[in-house]
Amino acid sequence: MLVTHRPSDIIVLTGPPDAGKTAVLQQAVGRRKSEARATLYINCREKDYMSSQAFAAQFKFQLIEQFRSKALKDFAFTTLDSLSEFRSFVMRLGPTVSPIRGSAFKQFLQHFQSPSITALDDVLKDFVGFLRACKKGPVLPTIIIDEASQLQQWKESENNQLDALLRFFVLVTKEAKLAHVVLATSESFFEYWLSERVGHHRFTVRVIGDFTEKLAKEFFSKHCVPNLSEVLVPSYEWQKIWEVCGGRPKLLLACVERAAETLNWTDAVQSLIDDAMRATTQPLHPACLTTRTEKPLWTTAEFKKVMKILTDAPHNAVAEPDMQAMLGGRGDEILRSFILHNVLHVRHAADLRNKVDAHGNSLLDIPADPQGRKIITAVSPAQQFAMKRLVDQLLTS
Repeated sequence: MLVTHRPSDIIVLTGPPDAGKTAVLQQAVGRRKSEARATLYINCREKDYMSSQAFAAQFKFQLIEQFRSKALKDFAFTTLDSLSEFRSFVMRLGPTVSPIRGSAFKQFLQHFQSPSITALDDVLKDFVGFLRACKKGPVLPTIIIDEASQLQQWKESENNQLDALLRFFVLVTKEAKLAHVVLATSESFFEYWLSERVGHHRFTVRVIGDFTEKLAKEFFSKHCVPNLSEVLVPSYEWQKIWEVCGGRPKLLLACVERAAETLNWTDAVQSLIDDAMRATTQPLHPACLTTRTEKPLWTTAEFKKVMKILTDAPHNAVAEPDMQAMLGGRGDEILRSFILHNVLHVRHAADLRNKVDAHGNSLLDIPADPQGRKIITAVSPAQQFAMKRLVDQLLTS
């Protein structure tokens, strides 16, 4: 289950890119909507929500849609012992409210739809007031923010609005238990950032990991190959597909889509390798990376060193403190910069245990870190494959 009966923390849903987090979220949203449960889902990939104004407009729009679909209205009316709290809440918003519950709700909705309510903190304040006015029912509203890492990109001038949003997340989950909040992201740095903003004790991390080779092959056979029956997959081709795609569902599906175009598995896999080579080559020129406001802190030599470390490491995975130590005196800030720019990925040791690497070797010998620190890997199996190829090229050049 994505959420439990009562919220105790913000849920941070994480995992490597292409592991299927968005698919899990959309499935959960569809199920909750079919059961008429109040659910707000904002996918930050779909539009630019890198400002509090844009986020507030979408948040308000989603709430109004929920009110109109009666999901939140039904939640309110089925959880109130009487109308007194709700009427008192609405009366504080505007003129005298009729004692008829429908009129009170209609008056609240008219207030909430007012064009004057545009600032994010005002939208959140009214929504909290609404939730507090309702007795806690058996099924609480759920707020889901997909690709929540975009919140990190808000301008410094909007820090007050960002703080209001994060306080809201903490209030409605851990403190008042008024709603569930799920923040999903593939970016490892988001956990570091959120911990600095609200404290690590206020959120719980849930990880969607990779398939093992057995599960990946089952997924591939069941969901991919039937759509491409004219192109058979010899066993030696599967080994190459597994080496490049690993247990990432989206990479496996991408391989099928490209094979449908080329009618050749070798060409399909090579196109994925070409993409990974382009992505992995970019950090060799850190000055050219401009996707973040913070400039990269590593040098070309340091990235070459990281690629060699991961390529030589058992299972291509290195404990976070070990990687910091191998990078030298600036290891902490260099590694942090790699993670911020999505050059490297952080995995939880518990997620990697009981897995297998690209060659089918057990990862059970990766020790669980008693201090809760993490494991550093490449962002994807395809990029790890590209790192190995680049390391080989650098050694022979």
